[in-house]
Amino acid sequence: MSWFVHAVPLPDGDRPVDLWVDGGGCLVREPVAGAEQLPGRYVVPGLVDAHAHPTVAGTPGGPVAVDGAEALDVLAGWAASGVCLVRDAGSPGGSVLGIDLVPGMPRLQAAGRFLAPPGRYFPALLPQGVPQQRLTELALAELARGEPTYSDQAIEAMVAAVHAARGRVAAHVTTGRVSQLVRAGVDSIEHGTAITEPDLQLMAQAGTAWTPTLCAVLGVPDTAPQAARQRAAEHRRRLPELLPLAHRLGVPILAGTDTAGPLAREIALLAGHGLGPAAALQAATTTAYQFLGEPFDQAGQPATLVTYLADPRDDLAILSSPAAIIIDGTRVR
Repeated sequence: MSWFVHAVPLPDGDRPVDLWVDGGGCLVREPVAGAEQLPGRYVVPGLVDAHAHPTVAGTPGGPVAVDGAEALDVLAGWAASGVCLVRDAGSPGGSVLGIDLVPGMPRLQAAGRFLAPPGRYFPALLPQGVPQQRLTELALAELARGEPTYSDQAIEAMVAAVHAARGRVAAHVTTGRVSQLVRAGVDSIEHGTAITEPDLQLMAQAGTAWTPTLCAVLGVPDTAPQAARQRAAEHRRRLPELLPLAHRLGVPILAGTDTAGPLAREIALLAGHGLGPAAALQAATTTAYQFLGEPFDQAGQPATLVTYLADPRDDLAILSSPAAIIIDGTRVR
């Protein structure tokens, strides 16, 4: 089967282009005889969830692990919504590394197991804690398979070793130690609920990305402790200043849902808290692909694209209703 698309390329295009997917599922620039035209007048190279946990489910009592079959159902649901690439940000015991993906599933960049000291993370997600003296060893072990919780020196040593092995380090940070972690060389700041303007300036200089995960960090329930609700409210108040500043400085901003979501809502939250629709869509498409080193929109490569009947930049709710979806040459919708 081959397909044809006549659509405006997003997030930055302003006029339609013609794209073809040949019988082998690859994107080509030349016409393919007999190709079926896909519905949709706007096209993205697939949405990217840059901070997700397909093997974790949120519950009223806290996050819990799910098995491989449930994780596959989660990934299939994400694919059906137009999510074509997922950066897994950690799994209990590295369980995500054992998932066998099938055609039509999102591409998956897996981080392996959560690394935290004993007693310093959600018990259901940390079967075994990682003492400081074993941080580098076990970080490299996770890399080989696919929070100020440690001292700066331990983090620097771990980051250097991971980079030498051509890996990357994502730091889950909800404290005021962002700059220390950036100086240690981490590649991205996840959450960043205490991030400051000086932090962002340092991140811009270092090329460190920020994944704000607004669905998660702003979704504090009314039953949460007052201190947690106050922190979320203060972060919400500061975001309309911080997000535009990060964008102006050139900090790569990534869209990620954590265990909340969906991704369309995360994009809308980014836009509604100062980033704007076009930049928010970049965070879930081109910026994410570039930061994660994943190819997109390349002729001769397996085609990945999502089309929409109207322009999501005018109404981000349109992202919830894709017209057609192809992931690595397999048509999902």
